[in-house]
Amino acid sequence: MSRFPSLKPLTLAAALFAGGVALSAPRLNPQAELVADGEFKARVLAGAAGVPAPTLKSRLYTLTVGDKSTTVKFYDVLDVWRARAFAGMWKDKKGNVMRLGRVRSLVPEFERTDWYRDAIEQGLEAAEAEFGEPDDATLAEWRNLWGASKHGKFFTLRGKWYYVDFEFKEKVPDAAAAKLLKEFERSVSAMTSGGGNVSSMKWWEQANADYRFLTDLDKAKGGKFIADAMKLMTAMRRAYEFYVPPQGKLEPGTVRVFKSTEGYREYRASTGADDQWSCGLWDPNREELLIVAEDREQAQDTMRHEAFHQYLHYATKRGDHAMWFNEGHATFFENIKYNPAKNSVKVLDSGNRAEWVERNPELIARRMPSVLAMDHREFYGADANLNYVTAWAIVYFLEKGIYAVED
Repeated sequence: MSRFPSLKPLTLAAALFAGGVALSAPRLNPQAELVADGEFKARVLAGAAGVPAPTLKSRLYTLTVGDKSTTVKFYDVLDVWRARAFAGMWKDKKGNVMRLGRVRSLVPEFERTDWYRDAIEQGLEAAEAEFGEPDDATLAEWRNLWGASKHGKFFTLRGKWYYVDFEFKEKVPDAAAAKLLKEFERSVSAMTSGGGNVSSMKWWEQANADYRFLTDLDKAKGGKFIADAMKLMTAMRRAYEFYVPPQGKLEPGTVRVFKSTEGYREYRASTGADDQWSCGLWDPNREELLIVAEDREQAQDTMRHEAFHQYLHYATKRGDHAMWFNEGHATFFENIKYNPAKNSVKVLDSGNRAEWVERNPELIARRMPSVLAMDHREFYGADANLNYVTAWAIVYFLEKGIYAVED
């Protein structure tokens, strides 16, 4: 028989909360784990997954001296400072967030709020070397720069200062938040040996001369996929180079592979993007190719298309490109035959785009003049699929079909 026979479910819940029993309040994992890149151990937000620090956002500027123009890449000073301070971030399924930061310096003055990456890093390293024991005013300024929530706490370990804070999506009483902060601080340990040496920041990387892959896939189960994807991407880059020769030496590309769509969405949200539809894309501002690996075949399809946008960014020194050229080539490389033994690819003459053109040749021909003149907004607007197919047809003719045309 129920102990509360006369209470309805909502009344029962209210009674339990009134009695001090939280049904699903945020809590910490019972087991401490490695945090801050292994600097120490501590308990983190229960049921939360590690969220990686976003890749730095850059801005491109054209500097003109006389008759010569040069494209330069500047980074936001505060963005670089926050990246150096970042020591961990965890987010649970309810949207509650726990962040951990290193208190190593304030932001020194630069000539601009965005500047050369090397110059910013050197300035911050100098500021960190001169940073002494912070007073209350310095800590308050650091906290303001970090952009912390009201639920935060500074703590020290081995003479180093850190900051932990929580941002709750749920209604959490101040007393409960203060309790979490105290529990975290009590769990901090400089000893990193023994149990609890597993980190929820489960991101690892693999690289070759052309690409740097970052992923949260399980290393045992996902390692082969990453190795195979890296080989395919390298072969694709050779094909890109054949059809669209680079203007100079290429930079290695960054590819971030997510094990889940949810993790991908959360990462996009952490960069300020409102993206609820895609499963992968090339982000030129942060210069990284993002892929969701839940469906491995779809992930490779996305790579073949989006990786060309990434390649073109570096091959043309981040120049502007006509939409038909950029998307036309990206779709051109969607349908390839990969030879893993030779690690080479062949662009095929078949596929969905080719079949569509074969069924609607007059429509595609009429569409070509307008697609050639479209800007970004127009291309992705109405009839976007028709624009993609038309751009594919234009590029296919220029890259392969033109050689079959008789004089």
